[in-house]
Amino acid sequence: MVKYKIPIVFLLIGLVYFLSQVFFGNWILPQGFFLGPIEVRYYGIIIALAVAVGYYYAVKTSTKYQISPKQAEDLLFWVIIGGFIGARIYHVFSSFNFYLQNPLSVFQVWNGGLSIYGAVLAGLLSLIVYKKLYNFQLSTFNLLDWLTPSIILGQIIGRFGNLFNYEAFGYPTNLVWKMFVPIEFRPVGFLGFSFFHPWFLYEVFGLIIIFLLLKIIIQKRLGNINGSLFLTYFLLYNVVRFFLEFSRIDSVFIGNMRQNAVASLVFAVLACFAFIFIFLKKRDKVS
Repeated sequence: MVKYKIPIVFLLIGLVYFLSQVFFGNWILPQGFFLGPIEVRYYGIIIALAVAVGYYYAVKTSTKYQISPKQAEDLLFWVIIGGFIGARIYHVFSSFNFYLQNPLSVFQVWNGGLSIYGAVLAGLLSLIVYKKLYNFQLSTFNLLDWLTPSIILGQIIGRFGNLFNYEAFGYPTNLVWKMFVPIEFRPVGFLGFSFFHPWFLYEVFGLIIIFLLLKIIIQKRLGNINGSLFLTYFLLYNVVRFFLEFSRIDSVFIGNMRQNAVASLVFAVLACFAFIFIFLKKRDKVS
């Protein structure tokens, strides 16, 4: 165990130093680099890393859920493809007017624009379709419990893609942990401000807390109830996201309402109803 702790400590120290330099404005992050005529975007690299880590963790833990590594790899392929497409579709429809005027931008994923809501919903749909086509015996809730830690790890890593794109930040602030945003990335109306809330990092901290709660507390107490891990994550994440959304500067509005705040509230309520359903189902089986 010690051999893993030492590299993690050095990694965290390096990350803190890196973020401090970026937040103070000492380092201005590039969005990518060129390999010959091809531009490679850091956002894309980080998203690929997020998927790879989630994939690796899911395959590694698959046997605990009576899933063979081969079955896990096959299922993950379809879930990842479906989740990616869903993540993009949700984002495009969230900013429909922009993409209606710039249709080619729909395919420019490297510029950012992947929604966790679309990823989870489309990933869930892919999971259900895969189960039907291949007569997979495990329940959907059991499979979702298996995938939940991988989803969270992917979200945590993926949020750092927002940092390189200088997006998903909050309103101006003078707090100690304020984040410098170059003028070309500042929204209209905020060009005179240099420092903003590092909104993406707030969500990262929230996800880390949720991940630890699931691993340390929930899994031990509710691990025998199928769906408890996923629903706990889904409920807590949407509660966190609901409150965080009001500090995000680039929220999409529907009238006077923030679209993702409304979505978070709806999903949190649905998670509560789903919790009631699985507990009642569990009680009926016991009785």
